[in-house]
Amino acid sequence: MSAPLAGPSLPVLGSKVLLTALREDDVDRIVEACSTEDAERFLDTPWPYRRADAESFVREFAPAGWRGEHDERTWAIRESLRGPIAGVVGLRGERAEVGYWLHPDAQGRGLMADALRTLVGHAEGCLTWPEVHWRCFDGNVASMRVAKAAGFSYLGAHETEPTTGRGRAGARRLEHHAVRVAGGMPAGARPWPPLD
Repeated sequence: MSAPLAGPSLPVLGSKVLLTALREDDVDRIVEACSTEDAERFLDTPWPYRRADAESFVREFAPAGWRGEHDERTWAIRESLRGPIAGVVGLRGERAEVGYWLHPDAQGRGLMADALRTLVGHAEGCLTWPEVHWRCFDGNVASMRVAKAAGFSYLGAHETEPTTGRGRAGARRLEHHAVRVAGGMPAGARPWPPLD
């Protein structure tokens, strides 16, 4: 028997989205979102992504974070309280690093930028982190646009080892980094690269 679902007790309200706990009925849309070509290229998720992966994410991984069993807190992004999941945003680790993705049918409407601004405001106002970090693999221009729109300052790019064993073990990839600092511009900030 799986552990009971746990998550934020109240939704966090943005201007376009609500951040809520994950639900059992989110599984199918998570599978759809994490089975795309972009998901394979840019997300640190299992590949190929299967229904069992989504079930484990919803029933085990996300609730365990809210119970304090690991350091990542995960919110579902929704346009209404009872609406379908549009995506996921998470905040993890002592470094306060964000990660996110949107279902393909939710893209292009500013939902993720609103979700990220909402989460970062929640982190700064309620969770007392003075800064929140972001990173993405090179080529993920959509993620870069979201981070820029949410007020993150670009710090540059460097090569890194992938963190998954999805057939790329040992391959080096270029990774972009940014940070949002409460009350100012961080040291080392650079102009964002062209994002057209």
